[in-house]
Amino acid sequence: MLRTDRIKTVFLLLLLTAGTFLPAEESDSKQTEAASAPAAQTESPVQTESPAQKKHSFFLSAGPMLMVNADSSKKSAPSPIMFSGGAGATLFQNLPVAFQPRLTFFMHYYLWDGECARPAEIENRTATVLSFLLDLNVVKIFRYQKHTFQAGGGLSLLARFGILSAGLEESGSGLSGTNSSDLSEINSWFWSGARFLYPDLTFCWLYDLPNGWKAGLSAHVYIPMGSLADGRGMDGTLITICGRLEI
Repeated sequence: MLRTDRIKTVFLLLLLTAGTFLPAEESDSKQTEAASAPAAQTESPVQTESPAQKKHSFFLSAGPMLMVNADSSKKSAPSPIMFSGGAGATLFQNLPVAFQPRLTFFMHYYLWDGECARPAEIENRTATVLSFLLDLNVVKIFRYQKHTFQAGGGLSLLARFGILSAGLEESGSGLSGTNSSDLSEINSWFWSGARFLYPDLTFCWLYDLPNGWKAGLSAHVYIPMGSLADGRGMDGTLITICGRLEI
């Protein structure tokens, strides 16, 4: 009988011991799950490239362009203001300086004054000149919060192609003989004496837009190598202020 009582006592002790350890195991399991939950939540999200981190971007620009005409006369036009539009890219922004090519288009009327091609008013025009200005610039980029500043310069190539203006006849009277010969003189003058070379300086300010694009203004000054070489100073200088949208 006594032996049976001892067996019962041992059995009760085992039950009490099991009851003591089971809740502790459940609690430990819950603590482990709670500890692992924040780790899953703190996983870093996928990082997307912000506009400031882009290596390359593309932009559109448009605005007025002033051409300095230092030798205007009764026939030649005062310094004309033309509308220009263009597109370009800012490449290798991860380097100390970025490469920024840009192609700009504008057009104006010209006449032949016997020695030079000069900007002309519509009533005295001989040629309608299509102009393509290719900038090959390097720029230094500075960023402050949502503002981007670019400053630099380089060399620009001005390709000009004159066609006989509408309403004029090739056989019409010109200073070199006929309108057709005046047109030939104008086109030859554009490509002689380094008149297609224009070193330039540029400055740009851009503001970050909510969609990741940038918008702002750019200013450019183009110095005429041909005019400096033949003693006409800054005649033919180009100055432009453009609106810019960068993608």
